Amino acid sequence: MISKEFEDTIKIIRKRLNQKNIRWILVGSTNLAIQGMNITPKDLDILVQYSDLEIIKSLFSDYNTSDIKKLKPLVAGQDAWEVKSIIKNVEVQFFSERTGEYIRRLVANKIVKLKLNALEIPCFSLEDEAETYAKTNRKNKADLIENFLRTTKDLR
Repeated sequence: MISKEFEDTIKIIRKRLNQKNIRWILVGSTNLAIQGMNITPKDLDILVQYSDLEIIKSLFSDYNTSDIKKLKPLVAGQDAWEVKSIIKNVEVQFFSERTGEYIRRLVANKIVKLKLNALEIPCFSLEDEAETYAKTNRKNKADLIENFLRTTKDLR
């Protein structure tokens, strides 16, 4: 279930990123919740291209946005960076990779458009999210999604 605060935050992010023609995808627990999984998200994870991180930092500066920070890689040899912000009391992580499973899918336009009430949001399919988790050494999360897909296959 997505809270009103999360939905309002997504609206703000969507409006600002779309106005600047920044390609983005909502991933992680919020994506899973929007697609029907029984998960309560703690934050928003927004994937963008590396070249857009500086723009995002200034675009959301009114929300006390952090500097760009290098992250510990999920997979050896794949660097990642983030910019964090708090919007409407929701922690938001804008992140990117130069190479890696997440950015490969964004560049390949492996995007599904999901509806959250009247709001259209670019996301990964559950299958792509599961595959990305598996390839980034987070098998438990991949298994959780795959189990959900198996148990809901007849309902879809």
